[in-house]
Amino acid sequence: MKTKKLIIDEREKKYLLKNKVNEFGNDLGVINISDKPLGTAIKSHNGHEFYLVEPTTYDIIKKMKRSVTTLLPKDIGMIIAYCGIEDGETVVEAGTGSAALTIYLANAVGKNGKVITYEKRADAAKIARTNLEIVGAVKENQKIIGIDEEEQTESEKEEIIETNEIKESGLCNVIQKIGDITEGIEETNIDVLVLDMPDPWNVVEHAKKALNPSKGRIAMYVPYIEQAKKGVEALKERGFLDILTVECIVRNMDISEKGVRPSTRMVGHTGYITVARVRPQQEPEQEQEQL
Repeated sequence: MKTKKLIIDEREKKYLLKNKVNEFGNDLGVINISDKPLGTAIKSHNGHEFYLVEPTTYDIIKKMKRSVTTLLPKDIGMIIAYCGIEDGETVVEAGTGSAALTIYLANAVGKNGKVITYEKRADAAKIARTNLEIVGAVKENQKIIGIDEEEQTESEKEEIIETNEIKESGLCNVIQKIGDITEGIEETNIDVLVLDMPDPWNVVEHAKKALNPSKGRIAMYVPYIEQAKKGVEALKERGFLDILTVECIVRNMDISEKGVRPSTRMVGHTGYITVARVRPQQEPEQEQEQL
């Protein structure tokens, strides 16, 4: 469950509201949504129609507070698909940013899995925690490892009180940490390592030691091809297998009575995604035989 609800008016404009909001209005009129169940069509005072529904994760992420630019669904989907992230796995991520990717990773691994996310900036980590609380990915007032908790603002307290209503049914499978992952990865036997940072090649040596030798995978997201090249070179130097680099571009279609054609606007280049698999290490006796 989530701490938000979604209003869609008859023009299909969307408005994300806190669960405690009982009345909503815009230029199409005012509606009372107190005690109205999700999935209800409501007439405004002047006859216009509004729809009260449960927001998707996508709806929430589009409108949540951001400290940095977030990855787009096209890139997040590619990372989850190419890495084959599934229920019950352990994923380590860096950096957290505003937690858009973190939220999707948390949904992918489910209640049986967990996501440990590293962020260097304390201010960004606090914004991310608020976003994670909205979707129930962290527990109420959950500590960020590496930060001495300061007194919360009144707005933060309101979010925590509201989020408390859904904690028992949330995933609560994300652990936030303050730290520079280029200096080392504390976790071991990781299933997937996802790096959304400017210098992922500086993490590859640590990744080799931290990943599960039977199925460990790594994903890197960078905006420039030179960065992707350095990342691939680091993976090759350290013996990673099945290295693949892709770019995803999305083009919407305009469908009308006149016909169908590509939209004049499109989501072009955002970044390059590189994925790879860790190479299992030889057993000591096998190494001796080869010598």
